[in-house]
Formats: sequence, C-alpha cells, structure tokens
Amino acid sequence: MSHLNIANSTVMALLCGFTILVVLLQPVLFLILGIRRGRELGMTDEEMREAAVSSAVFSIFPSLPIIISYLILVPSLGRYFPWLRLSVVGSASYETMAANMAAEAFGLESISVPNIPTDIFIGIVFVVTVCILGGNIFNIFFLKTYDRKVQVLKGKNAALVPVITTAMFLGMYGTMASPYLTNVSNYPALAAIFGAGISALIIGRISKTVKGLKEFSLALSMVIGMLLSCVVNQMI
Repeated sequence: MSHLNIANSTVMALLCGFTILVVLLQPVLFLILGIRRGRELGMTDEEMREAAVSSAVFSIFPSLPIIISYLILVPSLGRYFPWLRLSVVGSASYETMAANMAAEAFGLESISVPNIPTDIFIGIVFVVTVCILGGNIFNIFFLKTYDRKVQVLKGKNAALVPVITTAMFLGMYGTMASPYLTNVSNYPALAAIFGAGISALIIGRISKTVKGLKEFSLALSMVIGMLLSCVVNQMI
C-alpha cells in the first residue's frame, strides 16, 4: 500500500478537517467582534465594508507562498496533512525543511521520492508535528520574560534589536539554504535561490517608490525563483 493511500484517506481528511474547521471559525469570530467594536466606535457600515474589502485584497498576495508550499508538499505528503500544517502553526519554510530533514534521517533522498514506506511517512508526519511544538511551549512559559528583556534592551539601545533579530533570521535561512548552496551540481536549486534573492533585492528597492509592493515581495520573489528554476531545469 502506498503512503499516499493513507495521506489521502477519509480518516486523514476527518482528522485534519476537524482542526482546520476550528481555524476557519476563528476569523468568523474575529469578524463578528470587529463589527461589534466598529459600531461601538461609531463607524458606518460602508466604512467597515471598505476596511474588510481592503484587508481581503491585501491578504491575497502574502498568502501565495503558503499556497505554493502547499502545492509543493501535496505530491509527497498528500492533500490533507500539508493543508493542516500550513493552516495552524506551520510555515512555508518550516514544513518543507522539517519534512526533508526527517526523510533524510530515515535514509531517503528527500520527500520527493516516490513510494515512501508507510512507516517512514508516519515518522515524517510525527517529526513535523512534534518539532513545531517547541516554539509553542517556549511561548507558554518564557514569552513574557523574553518580551520584558527585549523592552529593556530597546530602552538601552533601540538600534541593536533589529540587528539581533535580522541576524537570527539570516542564520536560520542560511542553515536551510546551505545544503543547496554547497551542492553546486544542483543547478535548478541554485537558480531558484539566486533568482529569488536577486528578485527580492530589486523588488525591495522598487517598493521604496511603489506603495504597497513591499507586502508582496516574498511571494513575488518566490514565484520568480521557481520559474527560473523551471527554465534552468528544462535547459539541462
């Protein structure tokens, strides 16, 4: 039996669908609370409608990386589990990285190999689910303390905080990208990395003059990197 028979089964759909339903109910509740608060502030229905439409429109492009990541994960992990992961506490970068690391630890080349053994598939699902809990557990016990320390640091040297957070993100993404950067024979991966990176720099510079473009820089740079990777793959 293929692992996709499990991944795309009715049982998996029901298990994932229950949690996804909870996630879908949250924006509905927030919308109701937002309407009540808007009326308390004296906002008209037209003003609230314009705010809702504007928010919906500007949520489309920033959501593209999530949709792209979902489509990337579906052939390997099925229709439902990636949808669950990217709907709750997962992220576009974490899911692919964690799933690939788990697959490699189990002896596979990556999650893109066909016919993953069912026990390894269950192991990948377990690893991806459990590893993300570290951040949640940290937030429960240490987030308030961490936030107080950050506020103290801002009071002493406000310019240092963005430097530290930027360094943390660069270190994280550097760790994720290093296996592909060091594999110089993987031309499509190199094309995707450098294409997306150069695109992000160009879009970031253009966004200084084009209002609203900055919010779409991640999605656009990812799409450009993927398209360039496809072109290079066809050329070789």
